[in-house]
Amino acid sequence: MAKHTLSLIIKENESDTRLDRYLVNSLNVPQSLIQKDLRKGFIKVNDKKSLAKYRIQVGDIIQLSKDYSEIKPKQTIEPNKKDLDRLKKSIIFSDINFFIINKWNKIAVQGGSGLKTNLDDMLYHSNLFDSRPLLVHRLDRDTSGILIFALNRQSAKHFSDLFSNREINKTYEAIIIGCPNDNEGVMNNDIEEDDKRHSAETKYKVIKRLSEDLTHIELTPTTGRKHQLRIHCKLNGFPILGDNKYYLPVSKVYKNENNLFLHAKKIEFKDSDDELVNVEANLPNHFFNYI
Repeated sequence: MAKHTLSLIIKENESDTRLDRYLVNSLNVPQSLIQKDLRKGFIKVNDKKSLAKYRIQVGDIIQLSKDYSEIKPKQTIEPNKKDLDRLKKSIIFSDINFFIINKWNKIAVQGGSGLKTNLDDMLYHSNLFDSRPLLVHRLDRDTSGILIFALNRQSAKHFSDLFSNREINKTYEAIIIGCPNDNEGVMNNDIEEDDKRHSAETKYKVIKRLSEDLTHIELTPTTGRKHQLRIHCKLNGFPILGDNKYYLPVSKVYKNENNLFLHAKKIEFKDSDDELVNVEANLPNHFFNYI
């Protein structure tokens, strides 16, 4: 049995934060190392192995079996003026508790191996807000569109509850290769995540046939599995254009397309004052090459 070198007890103001984010900020080490050590059991919560996505609670005891004090701290790369200007222009909604950006594609939300910059570091250096913005959900690096950041712990907790209770409605738009047999319907293939199969559901609606090969489509997930939209489209015979993870197109026409045509277009939810918020994000330019 591994010997614990340090125990961290979660305080009230730290509650409901993702375990991996809490440890990255507390230990100042790369997220990739935290995730690896969680899998190996070098980090436990209340004497049990835990997932990175676990949300820590008041009184939880995090036990570390390694000394992280001598590990090289995670590095943040200060963004250039061009990136900061783009970030400022991407903000499409803000109030005192949260803000929403129209994320451009090919920018990572958080740091990782081989990435030059990411939104988390950019916001840290931007000084746009009095407090450091807190990420409340994710978008893949290659997915564009609506991304929410909280500006305080209370707001982050509110969004956590909304997502957990499925009280946030999100609508995506995509360009797919092929076309569904019906103009609208539901995809409900199970999705494997964390070595388990989970139920998943995505509603779809055809917006417009663009050519013999391509279709502009609307996608509405009612569950939130990792890469759900990309996997569902692939499994149902109409993969998303530019998806080089789940679909490597054979067609010479599209094999050099290096953009993913998946965009988080709309979001609807009630804020902490019970006011309805509706926000839409314009499609990125690469969509207009086809539509």
